[in-house]
Amino acid sequence: MNVGPPESEQPALLVDDHRWVPLTPFLARYGVPGEMNAVIGLLPVLRDTLADWASTATSHPLDGLRLGAPVTHPRSIVAVGANTRSHVAEASVHTGGHAAKRPMLITKAVSALCGPHDPIRRPPETRKLDYETELAVVMGAAASHVRPDEAMRYVAGYMACSDVTARDIQTGEDEDADFYWQHFRSKSYPAFLPTGPWLLTADEVTDLSKVTLQTYVNDEIRQDSDLTDLVFDVPALIASVSACVPLLPGDILVTGSPAGVGHFMSPPGYLEPGDTLRTVVGGVGELRNRIEEAP
Repeated sequence: MNVGPPESEQPALLVDDHRWVPLTPFLARYGVPGEMNAVIGLLPVLRDTLADWASTATSHPLDGLRLGAPVTHPRSIVAVGANTRSHVAEASVHTGGHAAKRPMLITKAVSALCGPHDPIRRPPETRKLDYETELAVVMGAAASHVRPDEAMRYVAGYMACSDVTARDIQTGEDEDADFYWQHFRSKSYPAFLPTGPWLLTADEVTDLSKVTLQTYVNDEIRQDSDLTDLVFDVPALIASVSACVPLLPGDILVTGSPAGVGHFMSPPGYLEPGDTLRTVVGGVGELRNRIEEAP
């Protein structure tokens, strides 16, 4: 995980539910810059040494400390659109109820990343701010043209995330033709990808089929499903993305969200300033972000 003020976070290791140890002194022993991507890339080599060091290092309380995004500088963030059967069904006005034949890949700007408790500020360009609870997969090794049966070897770990979208911008409501959809623009405003609260290493999540996805808006449950709802599972996604985009340690795959998004509710249930968005990825982590109006 990362702790500290925005743009000044330092990598840390959670040693119990309420305490942490800094990783920068540990990395300095090996001449490695103190940045979380370096930790991710070195996990396979330093895992045992890191565990021994953490057991003797001085720990600090988490109380009152800001948690940042666990991964702050990935080269790529790739989200997968309409990758649950339930979401394909609720979006049938666009999908016709048919799942994609290959994963629909949508990129998000790295600057959209924010911490698990940071505010999400609604930009003035939108009045249709929406949520999507998803599992984020963080790559641990360079991957290109990998097969599904070998894909999990390249995974460093998992995070909870919410793929925030400005739906009116995404669908090009102000355009004169139903062609100019703006996936990247609508998903890339600052704080449109809360993640965290920590990166769980791959060995800590032994059965992805048991990972649940839930969204609460002001304590009202909106989404409630699990990863068995995925159209393309994690190995298939890694294989598909790595066939066209070489992946590096720290790169993030956002794997898909179930039915219950605000856009397809009747009436629509978009996020408003003052709302609290709670994103729960069972067995991985929980985020809590307040919605504010952007200055």
